[in-house]
Amino acid sequence: MRMETGDANGTIETPVRVYVGSQEAQMVPVKVLEYSIRKHASLPVEVFPLHQAGIEFPMPRDVQNRPRTPFSFQRFYIPRLAGYRGRAIYLDSDMQVFKDIRGLWSLPFDGADLLAAWELAESSRRPQFSVMLLNCQALRWDLQEIVAALDRGELSYETLMHEMKVARHITAAIDPRWNSLERYEAGETALLHYTDMTRQPWVSGDNPLGFLWVRDLIEAVEQGFLGRALVEAHVREGHLRPSLLYQLDHRVEETAKLPATALGLDAHFVPPYKQMGSHAGVRPGLMERTRGLLRRVYERTPLSRGDRPLRKSEG
Repeated sequence: MRMETGDANGTIETPVRVYVGSQEAQMVPVKVLEYSIRKHASLPVEVFPLHQAGIEFPMPRDVQNRPRTPFSFQRFYIPRLAGYRGRAIYLDSDMQVFKDIRGLWSLPFDGADLLAAWELAESSRRPQFSVMLLNCQALRWDLQEIVAALDRGELSYETLMHEMKVARHITAAIDPRWNSLERYEAGETALLHYTDMTRQPWVSGDNPLGFLWVRDLIEAVEQGFLGRALVEAHVREGHLRPSLLYQLDHRVEETAKLPATALGLDAHFVPPYKQMGSHAGVRPGLMERTRGLLRRVYERTPLSRGDRPLRKSEG
């Protein structure tokens, strides 16, 4: 049963309901995301990995309209799972939160069915639907009907996923600090989105912001929120890079500080995205591997110390 608590602008629903697009293979990133939310939250929070709903959806006939990932269409079940009542937040699993989720949860709808994140003008990106605040009472989504509309040509994958045409009134009212795409500024960034699939911190040591994610992973395990056994199991199953266990056990946040023996653990690691159907062709080429090697060498030199104060400022 939802309760309401006093807020400067009146009342606010609790608990905060966060639904995460997910697969079982992503449960460690999901748990780190959940830990980062709870770490800063001033309100009770419920986090629900959407794959655990056990819902199967029909596949559009046209291959061009089929989901690009196993979790692309999961978000359209949220109003139903919420009982078509109240608010809900949708997040992708490749995210990390640095501020109180209340700031996102309490945004006014002002007549909108859905709030999306606007992007900085210089990025030239359209409004982002990887972070959304949903008015579940207004969004009477039924995925069977959505797929039928795709099959009739009334929707396309583009208009569904990138324009969210199934919502009548969308407002890009979410500050980009709540969907910071591979950008981080200490004290300003509210949510960091690791959008570069080939460099997400749990599969690659090459992400320059990866130390932030590893820091919360270490904390989550030390606080008993996430079991080391789950991390070890997912390394064994190929969902996480093996060197992550070394970082966890030795409390090493930055891969640039790993010994060669630890880095060597990843020599035969094949990231999960290479196994995904539509992403099977996403393979780092020679140039990308070379850039990664040069980046690791650079981060071991004094030249890279210019960004160390930023890395130390998050405590």
